[in-house]
Amino acid sequence: MKKLLIVLAIISLQGCAAIDAVKVVRAWNMAKFDNAEYSQINSIRTVANLGAAKCGTTDVVPIVEVLYYKSVELKNYSASIPHNDETVKMSGELAEIIKGLNERYHSKEPVSVSYCTLKFGTIEKNAVTIQNVVGAKPR
Repeated sequence: MKKLLIVLAIISLQGCAAIDAVKVVRAWNMAKFDNAEYSQINSIRTVANLGAAKCGTTDVVPIVEVLYYKSVELKNYSASIPHNDETVKMSGELAEIIKGLNERYHSKEPVSVSYCTLKFGTIEKNAVTIQNVVGAKPR
């Protein structure tokens, strides 16, 4: 009976080691936490948060331009980090959302306050999601 317990204990310990090995492989194959990347997405989130209050004024156009610049900068920076596919995809999608807002403000048609506010809210929500993903990367 003791031998059976010992064999079962050894097998179960090896199973735990295999699970830990899988976790190590996943962490190894994932981009590490990057302070600059985190700072960039935090900046986009902050500008979107504060910029929403400027909707309906002429002050919003430079804010939208800054957001677009920062989003392209994040996309390009993220693309240079190995094994960073998830963040590259999300930052590319965020850049497209902001590009749409930027193009809308540079068209001849007026932009409503509700459209502007909704877009800024969407940008901020997506920035929070990306920030959470970037912040959860292994250090």
